[in-house]
Amino acid sequence: MSYDDEALVRRFTDSWVADDLDAILACIDPEMEFDWTESISPFKDVYKGREGLEAFWAEMRETWARFTPRIDRVIDCGEGSLVTTVTVFGQARTSGIELEAHGAILWAVREGRIVHGKLFQNERDAVAAAGEA
Repeated sequence: MSYDDEALVRRFTDSWVADDLDAILACIDPEMEFDWTESISPFKDVYKGREGLEAFWAEMRETWARFTPRIDRVIDCGEGSLVTTVTVFGQARTSGIELEAHGAILWAVREGRIVHGKLFQNERDAVAAAGEA
């Protein structure tokens, strides 16, 4: 993992917190896959490319009045691969219910763009998947 890879993933996350879709899209490869199939939330899909990430963004904004991810830790998993452990704070748009959830995301970065992000429920599974990639 290079400092640039970590900075890119942090910029992606910070852009999400800032509610800046254009800045998010500037971080990704046009063919990026955002794999949310391990989620325990209703969002359990693989979102492909810019259009997929835009659809994920729209679904999240429709469901959550507030959805704020925070990177807690970054783990180097080799060239172009890193895991971030995350805490997400949210508030449901309709019910107002507050959320605090923990997980991990395995990221792949190539040529200065995020090409893959996969959510896991825990750090152990994300790091194990990095070893299999």
